[in-house]
Amino acid sequence: MLITRNNTWQNAAHPFRKRTIKTDFKIGPITLKFITIALIAVIALFYLAQSTQASTFKFKIMELEDQKSKIQTDIKQLEVESARLKSLNEIKANAQNSNLEPID
Repeated sequence: MLITRNNTWQNAAHPFRKRTIKTDFKIGPITLKFITIALIAVIALFYLAQSTQASTFKFKIMELEDQKSKIQTDIKQLEVESARLKSLNEIKANAQNSNLEPID
């Protein structure tokens, strides 16, 4: 079996010289329009993906800020309740220390 080299040719001066590939690349007007439209579509899709992701993050941030404000409100209410209970305990302790009797 004989395998020949497809990308070579034989010349007397250079026995095995590789062929050069033609480097001229021409684009017609229709191909150029298609490539331009494709690039614009890719850029538009990228922009839409970025804006959608940004709005999703903004929505998550708003939800977390809402949770934060609710928790802060709960903390304030619990602090008020704690102060009220402490004052009631102090009143009871002071009443017992000053030998006051309950009224029936």
